[in-house]
Amino acid sequence: MRSMTGYGQSSGTNERHRVAVTLRSVNSRYLDLSMKLREEYRALEPAVRGAIEEEITRGRVDATLEVRPLQPLAAEVEIQSAVVLALHRACHEMAEKGLIASELSVGDLLAMPEVVEVRVEPDTLDAKDERLLLEQLGLALAQLVRGRETEGLQLRSILTERLGELGDVARRLRELAQGVRSRQQERLAARLAVLLEDVAIDEGRLAQEAAILVDKADVTEELDRLEAHLEHFLEVVEGPDAAGKRLDFLSQEIQRELNTLGSKARDTELTRAVLDGKVLCEQIREQVQNVE
Repeated sequence: MRSMTGYGQSSGTNERHRVAVTLRSVNSRYLDLSMKLREEYRALEPAVRGAIEEEITRGRVDATLEVRPLQPLAAEVEIQSAVVLALHRACHEMAEKGLIASELSVGDLLAMPEVVEVRVEPDTLDAKDERLLLEQLGLALAQLVRGRETEGLQLRSILTERLGELGDVARRLRELAQGVRSRQQERLAARLAVLLEDVAIDEGRLAQEAAILVDKADVTEELDRLEAHLEHFLEVVEGPDAAGKRLDFLSQEIQRELNTLGSKARDTELTRAVLDGKVLCEQIREQVQNVE
């Protein structure tokens, strides 16, 4: 089991480039990959995306890939000489009239892109550079996965503990449900005794009415399904596969059974036990949101 939160970082250098890869992941319903990579290196995006998708199935992953050339890139400078001469004459005339304090400087020219254009040749990556980047990506991914697995072990421990507590609640509910019939009959008899006072009560009719009430409040099927869901939940938690979506679905099913139990419960002790189960189920659902 893995969590969806993690961090990985790696960097390396060859003869031509320095590469740094940073990966951060947080919770997300699906795999949501955001990549920061300079435009001239976009050809590597499919390979990077494929490598991440092989390791990560769920969560938002922010990938930052920095590539820096170690050698100066070829550059060209183009100056519009005619424009510069015209500007020079205009500035000289204005200076003679005392309108400006100085003539044109290099800084002034560089501030005007229509006058000075600097073109730097785009960087290119060869096979060695691509291999370096993918190697560093692999190292960062391994670190990210280790972090997610470490947190996953903690999540497994928490979920197993909460699941055991919820199992105790389910057993308590079954024990309480077994005594519902006699308690319902006693309450019905007591109520009728108050209402009818000295009128004799037909024991057969009393038993029949009690049976009807018990049938309406019968929670056997709900308890059977609840215990089956808990058993399945534990199997998934202890399994090797990505479990987040399945556990999310199962926690919703557990919540649904508890809601049904609560609506059918006509007994104070049953109601209290159901509320205890709902609290534990909500805690489980919160933790499940972190599972890959």
